[in-house]
Amino acid sequence: MTKALPPIPFGTERADLDKSPLEIGGILSRPIWRELRTFLAVAKSPSYAQAAVLLGTSAPTVSRDVKRLQDQIGSQLVVSTFSGVSLTDTGRKLAKQIADLDFQLFVLSNDLKGDTDAVTGRVIVSVTSGLAVAIVAPSVSQLNDSYPRLSLDIREQVSLVNFENNQADLMISLSPTSRADIECMKVGTLHLIPIASKAYLKRFGVPSRQTIPQHAYLQCKYYDSDRDVWHGWRDIAEAGHQMHHCENSLAYFALVKNGAGIGLLGNYVLADPELVPLDLGVHIALPIYLISIAGRRQSRPVAAVYEWLTDVFAANPSFGSQLTFPSGQHDRESTLRNMLRTISSAPPSQHD
Repeated sequence: MTKALPPIPFGTERADLDKSPLEIGGILSRPIWRELRTFLAVAKSPSYAQAAVLLGTSAPTVSRDVKRLQDQIGSQLVVSTFSGVSLTDTGRKLAKQIADLDFQLFVLSNDLKGDTDAVTGRVIVSVTSGLAVAIVAPSVSQLNDSYPRLSLDIREQVSLVNFENNQADLMISLSPTSRADIECMKVGTLHLIPIASKAYLKRFGVPSRQTIPQHAYLQCKYYDSDRDVWHGWRDIAEAGHQMHHCENSLAYFALVKNGAGIGLLGNYVLADPELVPLDLGVHIALPIYLISIAGRRQSRPVAAVYEWLTDVFAANPSFGSQLTFPSGQHDRESTLRNMLRTISSAPPSQHD
């Protein structure tokens, strides 16, 4: 029989015997804060010159700081070439750690500033460019009216699924997160349907489920994944011809609007009168989530932006549970349906 070990005299069981780190003399870190910040700028730039612009200093100063940092830690971090600079494996690892620390320092300074004025500070929101341009940015004036001293930093998403990689206070995502340290709340539904421009339909006619192979479709890597939800659209795109690919959501929208082909877009873009919804048997409904680090909403600025974003999506009928056809300032669903019916009944023009 194994003899039970006696409880340890220190640790969580006897917190009264543990000293606070603030009672221990000395500072463990080396005096390299300046060099670390310089190195982070280099890691985010293609050259010392670009890093110098980011920091508001000179390229020789940046080079000296990086050399001093490498000497202090005893490892090469940067390799200089004729085309610029690149990071070593050690450099990439350190850059990622410093970037995380940099964001934590940003959060800390913002929260401390919030102690003196609860709604003053900068809040970073990570969102796809499509939703940023069409939904978030047009509503910022409402946020300004309520919180004139609150600064919003809207950033393109580095990762569609990884919250930390985006280094944001809040993230609008189409993928849920089920971690204990992450808060994830559904704020709406994104309805994706086939859409074409009037110019495309005038030139090639309105596609039906029977004439799908006769038309051109626009594809992107996100829609081309193996997830079951995309099978319907992928089958249509593969059955067509002249299939262009585009990863940038704004460029993808521009391709559709300018008649390059049929695309899979959110129904909210139908506020543009030049775009028409198509009945090809595809309707993909994706939940929209608002994600934050657990406890970040205790910061008043973050809480204000969180509530504002929730209201932005709740007030827009495009993001309701049911598919609708919005048209900007007025609900003209019947008008759009009649327009589609009229175009469908007209004979297609000859292809060029």
